[in-house]
Amino acid sequence: MKTFVTLSLFSTLGLAALALSQNPAPTYLGSSLSEVWATTQQGAYAELPLYKVTTSSFFGIMGDKLQKAASRTLSDKSDVLPSFRKLLHANGVCLKGTWTITEPTPYTGYFKEGSRGIILARASAALSEVKSGQKRSLGLAGKIFPTAYENDDSLLKTANFFVIDNLGGTYNPHYRDAAMSNDISDLKVGVDNAPNLLVAAAAARALSTAEKAAGGKDPSVRQLYPISELGESDPSQAITPRWIQIQGRPGPRELISDFRDELAIENNGGSLIFDIAVTSEGERGQPKPFQKIGTIEFTESVASEGCDQRLHFAHPQWREDLKFQP
Repeated sequence: MKTFVTLSLFSTLGLAALALSQNPAPTYLGSSLSEVWATTQQGAYAELPLYKVTTSSFFGIMGDKLQKAASRTLSDKSDVLPSFRKLLHANGVCLKGTWTITEPTPYTGYFKEGSRGIILARASAALSEVKSGQKRSLGLAGKIFPTAYENDDSLLKTANFFVIDNLGGTYNPHYRDAAMSNDISDLKVGVDNAPNLLVAAAAARALSTAEKAAGGKDPSVRQLYPISELGESDPSQAITPRWIQIQGRPGPRELISDFRDELAIENNGGSLIFDIAVTSEGERGQPKPFQKIGTIEFTESVASEGCDQRLHFAHPQWREDLKFQP
């Protein structure tokens, strides 16, 4: 019988949070879409690296790097940072495209029918497994700019979101078939990926502590209010879905081992389409009645140092005052 360690948190996205650090982050005024994408493209890889995730990478002479990174993710809303090491989702590929809501919804902001914005995203795998046949935990961090112009140079405040398929990992051979959600329940790490036990346990301890310090009620859920408030003149009246699911549009799949190659635009005829589905019904850890409301179409991709070490996704603090129904 398999032995499991249960780690009840959504934190292996590296997006959990401590209370604000003693050194406050700079005031966030927004970012230029064109400049953020240009930074993301810096240092494009000639060959894909494999950054190993180990417990030793979490600590240094200055203390617990994982908890410091968690604190920064909560307090610093910057879209790009000076070069830094992603401690859990170290290997990724970045994508640029359009977020479009095509169906009527009761929600506000960029969940409203007709909403269209530019999205920069980073697809990644937790820990060190990146190839088909390995037990991979696949995720996506998205950053929506409230503009329809791909080369917008104005300062724009972004809305970030985070989804993942299964924290314990699956043997899904295709990234696009992973049903990634902001609801992640118990992580079960079994003997079939036992080498990751110590890494997962260390991450769980640090990030669970971070969530509690930040006042988080449910560390296995990432709230969506940054999207429902985006572009709203009165954010206090925003209506937010509880749950979101992002999944590749059904269709033929070519088996490409490394998910970063699988998602390269040049390997997909010039575009990749993912469906956006939401609901406010259902409970944590249970199946939900998702309804498709729109699409993400990616038309550019890059695997680079800028993607892996500069692009930053701010984490929303937990809130109790959200409206889920009109």
